[in-house]
Amino acid sequence: MSRKATESMLSKINRIIGVDESYKAPERMMEIISDKDLADEVFKKFLEEFDFDLSYEWFNEYFEDEHADRKNRKQDFTPTSISRLISEMQGSEPQYGVIYEPAAGTGSTVISHWYKESRKHRFPWDYQPDNYLYVCEELSDRAIPFLLFNILIRGMNALVIHGNALTREAKDVYHCDNKKNAYMCISELRKLPHVKEVEELCNVKFI
Repeated sequence: MSRKATESMLSKINRIIGVDESYKAPERMMEIISDKDLADEVFKKFLEEFDFDLSYEWFNEYFEDEHADRKNRKQDFTPTSISRLISEMQGSEPQYGVIYEPAAGTGSTVISHWYKESRKHRFPWDYQPDNYLYVCEELSDRAIPFLLFNILIRGMNALVIHGNALTREAKDVYHCDNKKNAYMCISELRKLPHVKEVEELCNVKFI
């Protein structure tokens, strides 16, 4: 993507979420997805802006340029082309059950799997989100709001662990739930309580 095109994307995303500087985007994104009415309004704007194409991760270039911590954490994000290749390598048969993704970033690989292995294989009246549970882990405070946004707008069912996949230390755990179990519905977000039962369920220790 050219620098001009990247700048256009930056401006577009900042305009939709209502920030004048990109460093404000993660906090603003978390505010949006935590307010259902506001989230529905912003989801609609994004869907219209990206022609309702949910097959790829919209924020990859934006996040890579503006929020990746390359210096301290050597942080880079999987390009859409690589995510699609990984999904292609998994075969052509639809997969059911639990799909696990450590270091999920903003969700590029998870989205590719969801689109190719889950949603694309079914007619709208046959596809049931409850047949799939995505378990995603991500350490970055900046990436988590974008990852949650991507999961919610696609109506995916997921547990998202904000923490270290190696040490099992976690800041929070989120549940994304497509309550109507329907093709076109957006998922609802709930932050799970910091209790022993959640720690045992997710094999984490809250910090």
